[in-house]
Amino acid sequence: MSDTETSECVLANSTDTYTHRFKGGVEAIVIVSGDGDTDLDLYIYDEYGNLVDYDLDTTDTMVCSWTPSRTATYTIKIKNLGSVRNYYTMWTN
Repeated sequence: MSDTETSECVLANSTDTYTHRFKGGVEAIVIVSGDGDTDLDLYIYDEYGNLVDYDLDTTDTMVCSWTPSRTATYTIKIKNLGSVRNYYTMWTN
């Protein structure tokens, strides 16, 4: 599934931000899996800052998917809602 895989750590009460170019007309998928220590939330924004998709459940495993109308760079934000750091892996296509 993955074109890119990123392993990183988001600090307590912090947000990690990435950009990724997704192809127009092809389903875009972002999957994040944390270490289980805290709740993580996932937000996807288009090039104009519009929120495209999000996953706000109470776990640190998240999936967002959408189909971009054209090829563009999107912003991915992973927010740690907990009081300790969380090591996670993110996969994107």
